[in-house]
Amino acid sequence: MFRNFQQTGVTKPLPFALIVGLFAGLIWGGFRLIAYYCNFTKEPAAFLIKMWLTKEQLISPFGHIVGTISFIVFSILATYLYLWFFRTLEGPWPGIWYGLGWWGILFGLGPILGFTQISRDVTFTLASTDFCFFIVWGLFIGYSIAFEFTDEASREPASST
Repeated sequence: MFRNFQQTGVTKPLPFALIVGLFAGLIWGGFRLIAYYCNFTKEPAAFLIKMWLTKEQLISPFGHIVGTISFIVFSILATYLYLWFFRTLEGPWPGIWYGLGWWGILFGLGPILGFTQISRDVTFTLASTDFCFFIVWGLFIGYSIAFEFTDEASREPASST
């Protein structure tokens, strides 16, 4: 499956972005679920589909599974957006800013759209967990794409000296 990404030394962007998004969703969705169980965040795994689930479903195993799947789909779509608009940017900083942008959208517009809720009892730990989570999630997506599509040294033939 992975060997079909490169033919003649050129990575196929769409399958590569699909795999990066899949693993971003699996890895960071899993960490987010752990953070929820450890009470580092109040937002359940299904926070992206909160408007379609009842409160009981949100915190049930069904809600966690469906929420993690929704985060995987969200990560794949976000990876495609990064690929189409920012793949020529180099280094880790664009990915960090990308993650911060998604955090701002989801938690700034989230209360308006129904994704998240405004609460007065949010502690620094709860707020910083989601903030940092989206930074590393964006860094994973951005740096994976940037490294693959801007690192020309890896495409050079090995020298015999």
